[in-house]
Amino acid sequence: MANTGNAGIDAATLQAAMVQFQDLLAQNEQLLNDLNVYPVPDSDTGSNTLHTLKAGIANASGHASDLGEYAAALATGAAKSALGNSGVILAQYLQGLAQGLSQVKTTDQCSPSEWQQSLEQAAVVARESVLTPAEGTMLTIADAAANVPAQSDFQKYYQAVQIAVRAAVIETQNLLPELVAAEVVDSGALALSFFHDSVALSFGVTVSPLEIKPRKLVATSYSGPAFELMFSVICSQAIKEEIESKISSLGESIAISGLEPDFNFHIHTNEPDKVIASCENQVEITNIRISELGN
Repeated sequence: MANTGNAGIDAATLQAAMVQFQDLLAQNEQLLNDLNVYPVPDSDTGSNTLHTLKAGIANASGHASDLGEYAAALATGAAKSALGNSGVILAQYLQGLAQGLSQVKTTDQCSPSEWQQSLEQAAVVARESVLTPAEGTMLTIADAAANVPAQSDFQKYYQAVQIAVRAAVIETQNLLPELVAAEVVDSGALALSFFHDSVALSFGVTVSPLEIKPRKLVATSYSGPAFELMFSVICSQAIKEEIESKISSLGESIAISGLEPDFNFHIHTNEPDKVIASCENQVEITNIRISELGN
């Protein structure tokens, strides 16, 4: 049942919205995979975001009574199991949201203004997770949602959020050369828009699917790094920053999820062994995952 316009977001509302978000990702998993051209046309954005969110929801299953606890558990679970660039950014978006919700004055629900402040924090943390942020991505959608002024009525507020987010999704196809060539919106941007669709549905906002045209079959070959490497470490913030510096010259699309001391690194590289070796003298590397990139 949809929440009423003037009610705040409590743990039950957020939990229901995240289940709806999971359903939307599942329903559109193949579409998101098919649209995926940036940063690598590896057709896994739908699968990676769905896997990441499922892990977050599973981890938060025992925290449904407290808004802050639920949001924190959701983010922690997502960060620990994040897959791919899109999964890492989604996990950190949820982490920023949790940080914002931890400041809510009452433990049972947040107001529209507190939610808007949490969306601002989510956008900041998501952007900080990427060493080389690009517009026309999930980060653009995060900013679009955060920049909508809060209103006293959640339903009216989220009607405005929907307009801003959907306009931002459509605009992504003009912001990156890869998207212009494929004549398509960004897959990760569309995935994050489903988060806001889900919150909107919680407040009775009518949400009709965006009409997304299929990806143009452009005759281009992938020429970037050959491998996607993900690994986990337990270390201080200072060591994490040293690792970032060390691996920055060994690859691209570097993104990090998690909170001190548990961090998960993502990088596209031609030299996964060298990336791992550069870190091993400082920290123990665990949960190593290497997959081939490109077509």
